[in-house]
Formats: sequence, C-alpha cells, structure tokens
Amino acid sequence: MKHKTPAQKLADKIYFRRLTVFGLMFLSTILATLKWITVMPTDSVLFTKIVLIGLFFLTFAWISLFFWSSLFGFFDLWFKRPVPGIKWPGDSTSVSGKTAILMPVYNEDSSSVFANLAAIAEDLKNQGAAEYFDIFVLSDSTNPQCWVEEEKIWLAARRLISPEIGLYYRRRAKNTARKSGNIEDFCRKWGSAYDFMVVLDADSLMSGKTIVQMVKLMEVNPGAGIIQAPPMMINSHSLFARMQQFAGRVYGPIVSSGLAYWQVGDSNYWGHNAIIRVKAFMQCCSLPVLPGHAPFGGHILSHDFVEAALIRRGGWSAWLLPQLRGSYEECPPTMIDFAARDRRWCQGNLQHIKVLLSKHLHPVSRVHFIIGIMSYLSSPIWLSFLLTGLLIALGRWVFPPIYFPEVRTLFPTWPIFDKIGTISLFVLSMAMLIMPKFMGMIIYKRQNPQMSGTLKSVLCEILVSALQAPVMMMFQSKFVLDILTGHAVSWNTQNRGDNGTSWREALRRHFGHTFLGIATTVIVALYAKELFWWMLPITTGLMLSVPLSVLTSRVTTGRKALEHNFFVIPEEKKIPPLVNRQKYFEKLLQAEKTPEKGVVLLIGNPALLALHRLMLPVNGPAPEFDKHVLEAAQIKLENYVNHHIRPEFSKDEEIALLYQPDILTRTSVSLFL
Repeated sequence: MKHKTPAQKLADKIYFRRLTVFGLMFLSTILATLKWITVMPTDSVLFTKIVLIGLFFLTFAWISLFFWSSLFGFFDLWFKRPVPGIKWPGDSTSVSGKTAILMPVYNEDSSSVFANLAAIAEDLKNQGAAEYFDIFVLSDSTNPQCWVEEEKIWLAARRLISPEIGLYYRRRAKNTARKSGNIEDFCRKWGSAYDFMVVLDADSLMSGKTIVQMVKLMEVNPGAGIIQAPPMMINSHSLFARMQQFAGRVYGPIVSSGLAYWQVGDSNYWGHNAIIRVKAFMQCCSLPVLPGHAPFGGHILSHDFVEAALIRRGGWSAWLLPQLRGSYEECPPTMIDFAARDRRWCQGNLQHIKVLLSKHLHPVSRVHFIIGIMSYLSSPIWLSFLLTGLLIALGRWVFPPIYFPEVRTLFPTWPIFDKIGTISLFVLSMAMLIMPKFMGMIIYKRQNPQMSGTLKSVLCEILVSALQAPVMMMFQSKFVLDILTGHAVSWNTQNRGDNGTSWREALRRHFGHTFLGIATTVIVALYAKELFWWMLPITTGLMLSVPLSVLTSRVTTGRKALEHNFFVIPEEKKIPPLVNRQKYFEKLLQAEKTPEKGVVLLIGNPALLALHRLMLPVNGPAPEFDKHVLEAAQIKLENYVNHHIRPEFSKDEEIALLYQPDILTRTSVSLFL
C-alpha cells in the first residue's frame, strides 16, 4: 500500500472538513425543505408553492451554513485544535525581513490615527523589533483642513515615536480607486523596499507582539500570501456599540474559528489587521476596473475579497488564524451609522457578481464571493418570503376557500395547514440561529471564568438583536434595490465618534419602518389573524425602530448598562497596556490642535508652512483649478491679512491655495511684518 505524503494527508483532511460542513448544510437544508413542502397550505397555487419553496431553501441554507460552521468552530476552540497546515514559529525564531505598516486615511481624526500608530510603534520597540518596521500614513483626505491638520499632527507624532521606526506621511492629489488604489500607489513607489506590509484601518490598533508574530509566521511559511488576525472591538461607549462589542467578544471567536475550520489555507481577507507578502500582492493584485458604470462597474469597492482571491489564484495561501490576539478595531456608534457602512459594503459585495465568474479562481474563493453576496441578498429573500406568506393569507380573505367545488364530492375539500409542522420548522430555524451564541458564551466563560453577568447580557443582546433584525432587513433590502436600480453610493468618512442619533434624525430615517410596522400589524389583525403572533416579533421591531435607534445610540444608556454589569468584556475590567498608551498619546496629540485650521493655520505657523512646502512634491503634481477659483481665494486671503476678516474659503479655493506655496509664503511673511 502506497503511503501518503504529509501534503496529501493535509489535502485529504481539508477535503473532509469542507465535505462535512457543506454536506451537513445541504443535507439539513434538503430535509427542512422537504418538511416545508409537507406543511404548506394545500390550497396554494403551484406558482406560489414554487416561490415559497425556493425562498425557504435559500433562507434555511444561509442559516444552516452559519450553524454548522459555528459548531465545528466551537469544537476546535473547546479542544484547542490549531488550524492545520501552517507552521508556527518557535521561540528562537527571529525577525529578519523589513515590514511596512500602512494606515490609509480619509478625512479622519488625525490625533486618534497617529495615537494608534504611536502606541503600535512603542509596543514594537518594547518587543525589540523597532528596526524592522516603518510606518506609513497614506492620506486620501479631500478636506483641506484635515490635510493641514494631518501634517501638523504627523510632525508632533514623529517626536513621540522612537527614531528607530520611520513614520512617513504622504497625501495623494487624486484618490483614484480609494483604499485599494492607495495601497497600490504605495506598492508602486516603495513596495520593493519591503518584504511584508501590515494593512490597517483608521481605527485599527495592534499589539507589537501580534505584529511580530505575524511577521515570523510569514517568514517560516514562505508560501503564505496573507495572514488575517481577527480584530476585536474596543472603545465602545454607546449602547449600540457596546452590544456589538460584547457580541464580537463572545460570539466572534467561534465564528472566526468556524470559518478557519473549513477555509484552512484558502481563507479570505477583511481589508485590515492583516499582513500581506508584498511580492505576492505586487504580482497578483493589480485590480481591474469593471466594465460599465457604478454601482456594478468602475473601481472595485470591496477590494479585500478580490485581492485574497487573486493572491490565491497566484498560488499563494491565505490564512485566517483565530489564535492571533491583540488585534483591535472600533464599532460604529449607532444603528444608522452601522447601516451607512453596510450600504458601502453591500454595493461592494454585489459588485462581486461580475468577479465571481473570473477565470482560474480557486473554488473556495468563489464560495467567499457567494457568501458575501448572500449576506446582503438574504435580507430581500427573507422579506420576500414573509411578504409571500402574508399575501397568501390575505388572499384567503379576498378569495375565501371553496369547500364544496362544482364537481360533486362525498366530503368537502378542506385546505390543510400543518400548524405543528410549521412551528417545528420555526423553532428549528431559531435554534440554529441562537445556539451558536450560547456556544460562544460557553467558550467565553471557560476562558474568562472571572466575568459575571454574561448570561443576562447574552439574553438581553438576543432580545435587542431580534428587535433590530427587521429594521436591518429593511435597510439592506432597500440597499439591494437601490443598487439593482443603478444608484451608486458615495464614499463618505465613517463616523467614529460618540454622537448619538437625534429624535428628528431617527424619525426621518425610520419613519417608513415605523409606518410599515403599524400598517402590517393592523392589516394582519383585521384580515389574517392566524399570522398575528407569527408576525409580531417582526412588526414590533419595526414599530419601535425610532426609540430603539435613539436610545441605543446614547452614551448615557451605554454607561447605565456598564454600571449594571451588562455587556462588559474582560478588556474593560483590565485594560490592555496598549490601549492605555493609545489613550495617553491621543491626549497629547489632541493638545496640539488649535482653533485655526487649513490655510490660516499654515500662514500663522512658519515651521508648519516650511514642512508643507517640502511635502508637496511627494504628493504628486497639483490638480488643475479654474483661475477664478484661485483669484477669489487670494482676495479672501488678502482681506484676512489686511483687514482681519476671517476667510470663509470654499473647499476648492482652500485646496487651490494649499498648492500655491509661494503665495502662502509671501502672505505668511507679510503677516509677521
């Protein structure tokens, strides 16, 4: 008998894992669908039955994949089984390659961004690895005042960071292709000087130990193209963000472990808190511009999935490693902010419909695209399923069933509806949705036995999530409809503050949800009483959407939850030193801010103006401006110098002046004469 090589054994193991997860998913979906066929009302027309069967199949398949993946993730965490196929570095492994840490930013709070980087740099120095890293802030900021502030805070942060670590800053004149174009621009200009790059988001924070370990993993696994560290949410203050943070801390590990169970070396990339082999990225990840117009055409929004697929197509492996800790991010503070971020992700994921059929992609990469697409299509599918059932019930009121047809029969024709069977399927679906949360809680309590209040927090989170679910269903269904009808999303800065939702804003954004909830409840109560209790969990969430959105957005309600030991995570009981240092650096950098902004700040600060002049060539050629824009800006600037009239520049006027160093220098000199 021929003995299998280790590579063949690993391939068999991976095949078995995928066959098990997806086999169980399809088997349970087929069995549930067959049961659904038997419990459907017998008087439904054939077309309606086919529609209901198809919608049920898709909805249950989505639930089933989540359940089985989480179950195997639970077992891996319980038995502490590592992801197979990747070699972990030993204690004696040293860092040898050079790594760039990239922080792309777009009109962000510069003090928070640079504080994160200062904390990372200090932690790397404490690891004795500072000489192997450089940090790059890659700005795509279009707000001229953010641009000047970034330069000022960069200079202040440079003084806080060890000289062993380079801290570099550049701003692109044109933010072509957004974040993916920003990273590509870095690789074209400086990528050849680095072996690896750690890609961050503006709210990312990673410990030096984790980053060093990721570099070592890359070095001892020369075939690895991407290694993703699952980020954990921190610094949440509003009730909505605190619940998301708690859910991510408790349920997140079994989700990521479940994904790693069947993905193994064919994992996805989430766009941040990951390390990438620069050689692999430069060889494989020149992203295409999709044919046609937005939302489906143009530059790819959700570039991370595509980059992972291209790297995998190039023969490199991609890994999601749940064992990597010390990786942090922040959460949108309100339900409306969360939905706004979801809108961008929705368009990006639906764009992948065009990428899905690209040649030579790994089958698992195609599965990633399908999962991403379905994560948003599942909402309109669920909504269609509910509406179809409701229309059938209302149809019985409009067209009552005929018990005695024209053809004479001995007995009346009674429509059959298996109520017990329907309830059983509903209970099964809810159990498959909720059980992973309790599995996550079991692992969480095993790892953090000192934490109290976990069960009540989980139960409360399940209740609030159930109320929020129909609201998010409506948001996402509208997003999908907007995209399918050709409405593209604009690229806006994400709200990372703690500004709560006002009652006016909530009423404006949720009026349709509230009206739909009330109207549906009244119609069902009057004309489809048998569905009243079935629909109540959905209609209640819609009817309460306004107060739910407002109250969960408040920092005060978040603090009340904290006082009563709801949604508390271990990192709040014992704050990681890295997070404390970030807060310390942010306080120092906040003190560097002044009331003056933009051009006014520059001309009043000769040192900063000199720095700005030096930085302009790095930014690339200046964009062209209409001469009338520059003339109007100069007039306002002269009135400021001569008559102390504070200028109110338009965005174009201020940017035009920022590209005129000679005008700024002459104005600055005259200001100090």
